[in-house]
Amino acid sequence: MRNTVRTTIAAAATAALLAMTACGSATETSTPAADGPYAAPAKDITATISVSNWGDPGDKAVYDSVAERFKEKYPNVTVKNNFTPITTWTEYVNKLVTQAAAGQAPDVINIATEGVELGLTNELFAPLDGFLENDPEAKTLRADIDPKLLKGFSKDGSTYLMPNTFNTMVIYYNTKMFEAAGIERPSDDWTWDEFLEISKKLTTGSGADKVYGFAMPHYSFGITPWLYSNGTSMMSEDLKTAQLTDPKLQETVGWVRDLVTKHGVAPQPKGSDPYQLFPAGKAAMTGAGHFVTGGFEKAGFADYDILPWPTGTTKSTVFGAGAFAVSKGSKNQELSWEFIKMLTDQKTQKQWADAGSAVPSTKTAASSPEFLSSPKHAEEFYNSLSYAKPVAAPGAYNVLDPAFMRAMDEIMSGQDINSSLEKAQKDVEEALQQ
Repeated sequence: MRNTVRTTIAAAATAALLAMTACGSATETSTPAADGPYAAPAKDITATISVSNWGDPGDKAVYDSVAERFKEKYPNVTVKNNFTPITTWTEYVNKLVTQAAAGQAPDVINIATEGVELGLTNELFAPLDGFLENDPEAKTLRADIDPKLLKGFSKDGSTYLMPNTFNTMVIYYNTKMFEAAGIERPSDDWTWDEFLEISKKLTTGSGADKVYGFAMPHYSFGITPWLYSNGTSMMSEDLKTAQLTDPKLQETVGWVRDLVTKHGVAPQPKGSDPYQLFPAGKAAMTGAGHFVTGGFEKAGFADYDILPWPTGTTKSTVFGAGAFAVSKGSKNQELSWEFIKMLTDQKTQKQWADAGSAVPSTKTAASSPEFLSSPKHAEEFYNSLSYAKPVAAPGAYNVLDPAFMRAMDEIMSGQDINSSLEKAQKDVEEALQQ
């Protein structure tokens, strides 16, 4: 997800969601632009649209610039760009549900993969099918976005959100350390066994001078590629059944634990930050999305390249995306759609590419010389979608995520794998039944 991972890694601030009011003269519809050719609202229309946005200061700067550009197109339209940090997706969605019930739903909703199922369950989003089928500009935009991204924001044959950015998990490796050890860049189809062999070769020294082969991303999005590449997941495909006690999942987390406790190629994740160890030369590899590249650039660290996640039983990794929806309760659905198009157009896509926080959703922006300038195999960020699967995010994701990570913390500290995962399974099952 563009900032999906950053939201998972860091504790977000606790500021409350700003009040949002949608107003205007258009009549509410449940299937906007469904009847015949689409015509954009007149340039002289007078209205106010509100946007529920989230992210970091860099994201806010992009959103604000789009609002300014929208003002040039619709000078009599006021955009209330309400920006909020995320505590949990459940809290974010619950506030949107409360506002909708009070007749104060925002017109445009920005949400990530982790919150989509919850939003769909609460019927927050209007289907975009009419716009996508009848708006020529939408057809051009849709053709430039990988179908897998659109599928992640669709349900029961309808598309509800337009993606603007995403992140997949890939392996970052220190090119100088590989070269010094005489290790060539592995093939794109390298395996877990090859990964472990290389990690052992690159683990050197002891004590404060120890350099590890791998710095582990210890958060659910960072652990998920190991699950997917071994043919398992925390949830069933339909997101209705928890699978934390699946033998394949237990086998996978045992393998991940052994990187630390048996093989010693990775430090204990508690108290160690992979995104400090890696650029400092204290770890030869780590796992991350595109979201670390901006920080590496600011730190002056450029001696890295990327690889696909290694294959266990299958080649796979995880992706999460950010996207925009037209609120089902919006009274300005056509104007909201026009704003969403601008939020996802090529000019804004270039801004995302330049920001270094995520991969732009369009193939055009992701294949630009600027985006591909670094690292050497930067095309892998977008190409990895071909074998990636979305975050397993049920409506009870706010329970699943911490339950799984509590189990992982216990497992990494030496507690029994089965009992730790059984406790997590019970917590998630109870939440899914509510």
